[in-house]
Amino acid sequence: MFDVMLIDDDFPVRGYLREVISWEKLQLRLVCEAGDSETARELYHLYRPDIVITDISIPIISGLDLAKEFIRENADLRIIVITGFGDFKNVRESVALGAIELLSKPIIPEEINASLEKAVSSLQQMARRHHTEKAMNELIAKNLTVIQERSMAQLFESPSDIGEAQLCEQMRLLSLSFPAPYFAAVRINLDARFAGDLRGAAFPTAFQKLCDDALKASGFYAFTFFGTGRQLDCVVNWAFPHGDERLEELLDKLLKETRFYFQTEFSAGIGSTVDSLGKISHSAMQAALSLQFSDPASPNIINYRNLDKLAEPRPPASPQLIDTLSSCIQSFRLDDFRAALDTWFQDSGTDTDLEALRKFALEFLSHMSELCCWNGTYLWQKLNYPQTISRIFKADSAGEMHAILLSIGEKLIQFLFQQHAKSKNQLISLAKSYIQKNIGNPDLSIEMVSSHIGLSNNYFCQLFHKEENVSFVTYLNTERIKLAKHLLRTTSKKVFEISDLAGYNNPKYFNYVFKRTVGLTPLRYREEAANE
Repeated sequence: MFDVMLIDDDFPVRGYLREVISWEKLQLRLVCEAGDSETARELYHLYRPDIVITDISIPIISGLDLAKEFIRENADLRIIVITGFGDFKNVRESVALGAIELLSKPIIPEEINASLEKAVSSLQQMARRHHTEKAMNELIAKNLTVIQERSMAQLFESPSDIGEAQLCEQMRLLSLSFPAPYFAAVRINLDARFAGDLRGAAFPTAFQKLCDDALKASGFYAFTFFGTGRQLDCVVNWAFPHGDERLEELLDKLLKETRFYFQTEFSAGIGSTVDSLGKISHSAMQAALSLQFSDPASPNIINYRNLDKLAEPRPPASPQLIDTLSSCIQSFRLDDFRAALDTWFQDSGTDTDLEALRKFALEFLSHMSELCCWNGTYLWQKLNYPQTISRIFKADSAGEMHAILLSIGEKLIQFLFQQHAKSKNQLISLAKSYIQKNIGNPDLSIEMVSSHIGLSNNYFCQLFHKEENVSFVTYLNTERIKLAKHLLRTTSKKVFEISDLAGYNNPKYFNYVFKRTVGLTPLRYREEAANE
């Protein structure tokens, strides 16, 4: 299914096209239509159609000039040009723009459908030509940091099922370099005591950079990323002997510096040394196991090879569940939040292990606290953070722990939803205020307004249309015509002066818009207003 846009200032012509085009047969969908180039430009950016059918003679700029703009933005766009002019210059320009065919009025149904069939065929061929590797490379380039972290997280969780050569190629595509023969995983739990204040919000990023710099300065190759909650995971690579010992010394030094400079602490588990990146999950599992032996009251560095006797660790909290609950909160889905929580309590068997539940509750709270801090919301202000922590430690049943977690979710969803709605309304109000102050500026545009309120053009266009139920151009013209009507009724200014004050530097276009909107010319409107 391909999307189509119609551009013609003659409404009956657009109605005729809607009727004669074989939409279902050609698998086409009409998404928008416009009567002038300014409206067409905004709707194009809002709907991004695959095919544009445009008349050459439309208000403001010609259909060909508008098509040139669209082609510069999207070379794959298919354009069909309709004109009453049959000169070769227009024919050559249309072909140069990639127009499928130049059609002359009157429009014959067979001709427009044949042209659209060619357009559809061209789009289908173009889609088939897209090379998978090129698309993948573009995707990686746009989301490199996220893909790097997800790829390394997958390696941490399970052994690689591809060969070493293929894994090296994957790292090259991800712009990651691990040239040395020895690897080890490090998992670091950051102090969560200050997770609700400004220091807790800034510390994870500051610590990650400190860790990266320290590893690099000591001759290690490394990649660090945040796993569950406030846990920093590290892939460390080196070429020198006894690297794990030097790594342990480095982390111990970093712990002392963190205590001195940040007045906070961390615990770290170091897995055993492996000889390939594909085996890093084995080391990561041992690093996580080592962390189970760290004393929360006295954070320290635990190297797996130094463990003389292993005790059975407590089962770790589910990172998948934390991600699911977090997603429900961020998208305001209380029912889904409650269902996911109920299912876990019923099916996981943790209702008999209160300490595992307590650990999970603290990790979930830490995760949400960090997430809220980065979004400008301090959790302790909304949940009475100290009291919530105290309730978690005092809870003596699975039912009570379930109630605490549900209460956290309900309060956060309610607050974040209110904050989200308030933020959108404030942005639209700010945009409207800016429009009123600059309504006389003929260059006032979506770009200027969206830049003023700090949003991208496309997002502002969609948000404005959703909140106001009209397009930006329609709203702007309505406000300008409203001002013009007021000036025509209350002043003796000439029409061209009012046109300028209302933001139209072209009196002819002002007359066109005014008559289209009001149904009268400006002079006729003034005469009728004077007789009332």
